[in-house]
Amino acid sequence: MPVRPLTPELAEKARVELNEDPKRIESDIQHLKDWIAKQPHLRARTDDQWLVVFLRGCKYSLERAKEKLDLYYTMRSAAPEFFNKPSDALFYEILDISPMIIIPKPPGPASPLIAIIRPGVYDPSKYSMMDIMACSGIMQKILLLENDNYVVAGGTSIMDLEGATMAHFMQMSPMQMKKMTVFSQDAAPIRMKGFHYVNSPSFFTTIFNTFKAFLNEKNRSRIAFHSSYEELYKTIPKEYLPAEYGGTAGTIKEIADYWKKKYVEYKDWLEEDMQFGTDESKRPGKPKTAEDMFGIEGSFRQLEFDYCPSWLVQRVQRAQSPAATTVSLSCVGNRKLIENMPVRPLPPDLAEKAKSELTEDPKRLQDGIDHLKDWIDKQPYLRARTDDQWLAAFLRGCKHSIERAKEKIDLYYSLRSTAPEFYLPKHTDQKFIELIKAGVVLILPKTVGPAGQRVTLVRASQYDPERFSLNEFLSVSLVIKQILYLEDDAFVVAGAINVVDLEGATLAHFVQMTPTQMKKMVVLEQDASPLRVKSAHYLCTPPGFETVFNMGKKILSEKHKNRIYIHKNKEELFDYVPKEIMPVEYGGNGGTVDEIIDYWIKKIQEYRSWLDEDLQYGTDEHLRPGSPKTAENMFGVEGSFRQLEFD
Repeated sequence: MPVRPLTPELAEKARVELNEDPKRIESDIQHLKDWIAKQPHLRARTDDQWLVVFLRGCKYSLERAKEKLDLYYTMRSAAPEFFNKPSDALFYEILDISPMIIIPKPPGPASPLIAIIRPGVYDPSKYSMMDIMACSGIMQKILLLENDNYVVAGGTSIMDLEGATMAHFMQMSPMQMKKMTVFSQDAAPIRMKGFHYVNSPSFFTTIFNTFKAFLNEKNRSRIAFHSSYEELYKTIPKEYLPAEYGGTAGTIKEIADYWKKKYVEYKDWLEEDMQFGTDESKRPGKPKTAEDMFGIEGSFRQLEFDYCPSWLVQRVQRAQSPAATTVSLSCVGNRKLIENMPVRPLPPDLAEKAKSELTEDPKRLQDGIDHLKDWIDKQPYLRARTDDQWLAAFLRGCKHSIERAKEKIDLYYSLRSTAPEFYLPKHTDQKFIELIKAGVVLILPKTVGPAGQRVTLVRASQYDPERFSLNEFLSVSLVIKQILYLEDDAFVVAGAINVVDLEGATLAHFVQMTPTQMKKMVVLEQDASPLRVKSAHYLCTPPGFETVFNMGKKILSEKHKNRIYIHKNKEELFDYVPKEIMPVEYGGNGGTVDEIIDYWIKKIQEYRSWLDEDLQYGTDEHLRPGSPKTAENMFGVEGSFRQLEFD
């Protein structure tokens, strides 16, 4: 049976993008048939329509098509779980839930098909990831045979993670990640044109980066994260989506019913297809095995932790069903926090900035992290985080000087012993919550350009100095910064611009500042923190501010002194900080103050367990070799502005 003719639009796309020449199709297919017949290990389909799929998937490179065919059928031996045919009952059951659907009608005559993956709709205690993949594999095989848009124009995937939990992601082992990548990227003749993520939970980034590490550069460049459906619609217009997403492509149930009918129609073909694969005992040369094809083992359920933080133990335990295997959490020292969770790759603009300004070499980053872990493990007095992402922040804050990073880490955790007042109230205390809701510290959602600094807006007058102390105000800032060190590459690599709005600040605010506190604040911000403060801007300063400010300025390094600016009004600030990134209340379009506050209320709630666990870190100065660090020998000043005598 000859190959089905393409529509004019797809024929033109195949000619331009796939090098298709209708006059050569027949001879190229025959070439593949002859080659398959000579492979003693290979049992492959030889339908013309099936083989042309591999030719198109390889842009008519015969050698690449042979490699892809071989790998596609080898996967059936090396990863049989990906090809197990589900029972009829399971297939219909999963389609009723629809954790993955492929919309069979393309948006346009030469457009890719759209797949929507919704892991949050299935119960991970009842269904496995392999169950879902087996059902999606059936849809994909049918599409490869009969849908020319899918073969020629390709597919676009929307990963909607609403409702997805750790229990869903813990079904995915590193081995499965690698197998999935090999299959979709190297073996399957599918042209994936885009991957769009929406509703991503906070913990997804770490898991995603593990998966992303397996992808080639082309597929990495096709990944996009969207903060909302409205943002997604700018790339994929909603009218092409199911009714549940505001579109006109039918309801999810109607699409599921379509696939049920297709399953019945292709049932005999699917049964026959199960016979194909490879017999590795007959392969010329060395047989291919899962070990030499994928080369990794392990599961997120089986990860071993050198240090077992309680927040992660609790999260994993909550995520697992009663029927699931017990989490293996082996605490064997303080060398590694989490295996198989590498540092998040930087976007191109920030990667270039890290290279030029921080001397970052991605190939040496892990070496530096491992060196710090070994050093921390040997310090008897030091209880420090050893997450890769956390240590990367200190290396970047020290321009990858290992010795400076050690000093900074030591000082950072020493302050928890010598300046404990900076860490109270805790993130769960009512005073802390009130200060967050007051918006005393706002991290603006927009940066100053694609690789620009993150802006921190401090609104000192928003707290009542009769009810709150300066230390309580500072504790909010420290918690927010901890989260940013883990999450925000712009904050860590490009640095921060501090904007301190003193409109409404009174003498009651300033007299809370003692010389000791001033010294401690400078040590924390200038010497202990991995943050690169690029400039500090004070606006709407009240009378008497300069007296207090000049005392504090004496303690600063020359570099930090030169980065301070005092502005009479907001308009002067906009010469340094673009007005458009500021909140609406400041004349910008960077969201309202209330929106930014709501974001951080939710973010701190997300990190509640992590922050609880973080309270255990610090130093035990009794165990420090040599002289213990104390507040007196670190800061060496006492007194208060209330007690100072002025000439």
